[in-house]
Amino acid sequence: MRTAVRALAMAMAVVVLAGGCAGDDQQDESRSEAEVEAEVGVGALPTDVRTVPEPLPEGEPGDLIALAPRTGPDVPAGAQGWDLLYRSEGVDGQAVAVSGRVYAPGGPSPAEGRPVVSWAHGTVGVADACAPSRTGDQVPGLAELLGAGYVVAATDYEGLGTPGTHPYLVGDSEGRSVLDAARAARRIDGAGAGNRVVAAGHSQGGHAVLFAGMLADDYAPELELLGVVASAPAAELTTLLRSAVPISLAFGLVASAIYAYDQTYDELVLEDVLTPAAIERIGVVEEVCLQGVTDAFSDQLTSAWLVDNPLDVEPWAARVAENEPGSAEISAPVLVVQGTVDFVVFASSTDTAVERLCDGGNTVDYRRYPGAGHGEVLAEAGSEILAWIAERVAGDDAVSACVA
Repeated sequence: MRTAVRALAMAMAVVVLAGGCAGDDQQDESRSEAEVEAEVGVGALPTDVRTVPEPLPEGEPGDLIALAPRTGPDVPAGAQGWDLLYRSEGVDGQAVAVSGRVYAPGGPSPAEGRPVVSWAHGTVGVADACAPSRTGDQVPGLAELLGAGYVVAATDYEGLGTPGTHPYLVGDSEGRSVLDAARAARRIDGAGAGNRVVAAGHSQGGHAVLFAGMLADDYAPELELLGVVASAPAAELTTLLRSAVPISLAFGLVASAIYAYDQTYDELVLEDVLTPAAIERIGVVEEVCLQGVTDAFSDQLTSAWLVDNPLDVEPWAARVAENEPGSAEISAPVLVVQGTVDFVVFASSTDTAVERLCDGGNTVDYRRYPGAGHGEVLAEAGSEILAWIAERVAGDDAVSACVA
């Protein structure tokens, strides 16, 4: 998924090979580091965003722990960028530090603050080195979003780039990371972020933003959630795992999910689902990114790694089911986009997920794109997604595909 999204980002985003800072195409090398930090509102916080302090400083979800100016090819000319550590609530209910990025247009912000698009990335792996803030993976459509006047917050998720295991496809953790990234953006002097938020994500990120939508009213009531955009969402986990398990090339995804669930839920036992050979090798998930995990298990058929499908073993199956979005209503409209020739998140699984969202009383605009694959759907739908977000910001009524 990472390769496809990276290619997509190159197609959608205007990337300038220069350090972007507010109002300038080139950073003035005569300015001191302190002057740059003061310009983007960094000076009062630690700037080491790779080291999580122990213990964490006191605070609330979304509070900044560390902040540093971000420069480089992923920051469009005329824009501002920051790397950050922020507080969130972990899978165990305790405070955790989450890493991420925030981008903002240059120039003054409106009195009510700029709308925030909180972006949730697709699967990259579980190892810390895979965190998009470290790899520089592009946020699809970043230049267009900034050009429309939005602040863009991009979480790495809990445990991805920070201590602890990344709870891959654990919905509550992902959703809180997405919402707290929007909160963190509001705390950055110079970003001009307001409280109006659209949560948007692809693949794993589609799963994350659906949970963010379910959690928003109770977890982050000060945010005004305007909408949720889920692109090829990994939402129907039961169907996706059932389809992926027999496919050797998809075992990197399966292994990542099994490992993350085992680390997240104490009652799960690896020996119930993995063979001794797989258990011996599973630690690679914490060492390399998704393609490396796939390669590590590519020398044998899936049958060599699994004792049984986790969907046929309790309490594994129950934990998978509880991480399928749709158990709570989303108070904002939802846009789901899906390619018809997606061989990672099958269109039929998204059909089922949309039915469940509709049954839950949600407003869902569902758009299928003939011939589009897993990565291509964002490029195909890009202009429509931007238009849909603009409509939510403008307060226009949302269309729903759900039948009453």
